[in-house]
Amino acid sequence: MLFSFALAVAVQASVCYASSVSVHTTSGILRGIETNGLLTLKGIRFAQPPTGTLRWEPPVAFTSATFQNATVLGPSCVQQFPFATAAIDQQLFNTPPALENEDCLFLNVWAPAQVQRKLPVLIWIYGGGFAFGTAGMSEYDGASIASNQNIVVVSFNYRTNIFGFPGSPDIPLTGNNLGFLDQELAFEWVQQNIANVGGDPKQVTIMGQSAGSESVAAAISRHSPSSSPFRGGIMLSAAQESTVPTPSFASFNDFASAVGCSQTPGAARLTCLRDVPAAVIRTFVNGPSGGLYVPIVDNVTFFADPFQRIRTGLTARVPFIIGNTENDGSIFALNLTNLTEYLATNFGPFVTADEVRALYPSSLGDNTVISELTKDLVFLCPAELWAGSAVDAGVTDIYRYTYGAVFADLQLFPDAGAWHTSELPEIFGTFNRSTATQPEAELSHTMQRLVANFVKNPAVAPAPNWPKYVPGNRTATLAKLAYDGNVGLGNVVQVAQSDSLDGPCDALWNQFLDVRV
Repeated sequence: MLFSFALAVAVQASVCYASSVSVHTTSGILRGIETNGLLTLKGIRFAQPPTGTLRWEPPVAFTSATFQNATVLGPSCVQQFPFATAAIDQQLFNTPPALENEDCLFLNVWAPAQVQRKLPVLIWIYGGGFAFGTAGMSEYDGASIASNQNIVVVSFNYRTNIFGFPGSPDIPLTGNNLGFLDQELAFEWVQQNIANVGGDPKQVTIMGQSAGSESVAAAISRHSPSSSPFRGGIMLSAAQESTVPTPSFASFNDFASAVGCSQTPGAARLTCLRDVPAAVIRTFVNGPSGGLYVPIVDNVTFFADPFQRIRTGLTARVPFIIGNTENDGSIFALNLTNLTEYLATNFGPFVTADEVRALYPSSLGDNTVISELTKDLVFLCPAELWAGSAVDAGVTDIYRYTYGAVFADLQLFPDAGAWHTSELPEIFGTFNRSTATQPEAELSHTMQRLVANFVKNPAVAPAPNWPKYVPGNRTATLAKLAYDGNVGLGNVVQVAQSDSLDGPCDALWNQFLDVRV
């Protein structure tokens, strides 16, 4: 190991042995903890505080040669919980509330200690619709999977909502997707430092869920075949689809007016806005007029047509796993019971209720249809398009799945099913051991194996009977994971016809997702 043991202050407990450890990095000499053979480093500052004159600026790498405490998680970035879904989002993803601060660019590392060879590395990117999320969420603790699977796990914070994706005309177009620039700086930190904790910078896989999964897709899309700081990707429930190339600045302009910065967009207004306290900004964006702040097309970090980039060989040609949960749309359909009103609000005159109902079983009520179409449009159809485009472009080792495990203790709202994020406690091993059944515990071990197998060698199937994806109706390469109570590594994969779930996508939804621009 390339880290040195310092301050040999050891605490002997009944089942664990903890000692202070020092690791040399570009962020300083990090003082972390080794417990039961696992090195843990938390709250590592990888960027200068993005505050004051650095608010809405690309991240600036933090470097130091001094000792830094690395035993406490850093605060989350400032969160936005969109008004319409604020209550359920906060109940599920912010309980108890995270400590927030505009100064939030910290990362965390879990690494098996005393290894004799460099270990593969998994980088985790959280979701939250680019509005909220934090690496410090207890569900994302990397200790279990790092220890059980002998891999290095890294997580980090990136700016979200108006702080990370402002959509501002006051700054250069290429400076608007700040959250993606934060992610790239974290990738760079891993390349520079992960060998010092036993990781191999040449064996890095990036994994994300929801907006984190879209972040993985965006990273694959923006990196050329020869420039990728990772060798594989895992996309859990989302991938970037075609995006309108013309940015909208409406939300940011409304925000500027609301906080009293009425200058013409430009340097003077930006100076005014940088003087507005972060707490005031948080209050505004969490109100009923808070606005929507998402990635915009800048043709550097985010492109309008990722599928065309894949098809023409412009992206990182890396293996990836991609898929969705069986009931990915259930949380987004809560309290929505009128399909006609839903479609009028979200699609205007372009889609009718009769068109949509024809895609799904006639026995389904409006709430279930809304759940199903949301799953398809936002999660399943993008997976079909990404996997198919990559395979057609000659990218090998693509694995597509749908996840169907349902456990009673994870049914946190009515008719949740295998809901959006329900696979994460299994992957991270952070499920509730006091309420979990034995099959749930076994599935957690299996899901960790699937992920780690891919991280260790993305050219080999994650499970013994998981075939590489081949699109179309003549092959059976879609992996149905953990359906029908199958939770062991030997039976967790049930193979289905490759396009067996894609009917609504091919009939309707893909025309909104794969738009040649």
